[in-house]
Order: sequence, then C-alpha cells, then structure tokens
Amino acid sequence: MDRDKWKFRIGGALLILVGLWNVFGFVITIEFGKFSFGINDIGDIIITILMLYLGYIMVRYS
Repeated sequence: MDRDKWKFRIGGALLILVGLWNVFGFVITIEFGKFSFGINDIGDIIITILMLYLGYIMVRYS
C-alpha cells in the first residue's frame, strides 16, 4: 500500500513540475511581447492549470 502512495506522490510531483515548466514558458512568451493569444494558447493554459490541480490532488490525498 505504501508503494502505491509513493507512486501517486511522484506522479503528482511530476505533473506539478511539468505544469510549472509550462507556466514558465508562458511567462517567457508573454515577456517577449507576444500578446496575440490564439485558441491553442488558451487550451494550453487550461491544460496546464488542470495538470497543476491534478498534481496537487495526487500529492495531497496520497
């Protein structure tokens, strides 16, 4: 049972790290002055927020 909890915690931490990496990428993109947001950018932001939330849930409740 403990091994499964560690798997969930590691998976959640990886999701959070990838989500933060995506946020960092968005910040760099915005910083360089690309303010033209397309549908794809909005989708990426939503996916990133969901990844961060899912990772938080996995870490919190495992």
